[in-house]
Amino acid sequence: MQKELVNCIRTVDEGEGWVEEQTGLHELEFIETRRHWFEGTVPHHTQGKVHMLNLVEGEEVVVESPTGEFEPFIVHYAETFIVPAAVGPYTIRPAVQGLSLKLATVKAYVR
Repeated sequence: MQKELVNCIRTVDEGEGWVEEQTGLHELEFIETRRHWFEGTVPHHTQGKVHMLNLVEGEEVVVESPTGEFEPFIVHYAETFIVPAAVGPYTIRPAVQGLSLKLATVKAYVR
């Protein structure tokens, strides 16, 4: 039961001011879920897959496309947003810079 059913969270990547965790869905599930804890800008890439995200910690963040695929937009606590597969790279950052507040998003996508 511990090996197959208990939610095993593990760090899969990290950078300056952020950590990405795999949140432990069973390997036979077709959905992958990742949690990002961050205080600065977090890079993301769709890798050709639709991303569905939710802000689960913090008041608000800004979602931006470094390639201009979409206009920047603000997401508030508990709001869900979708990033189309065609977007490619995008970033999520605190709406207010320099406060050192811990923020978190949960991202889901088809494996």
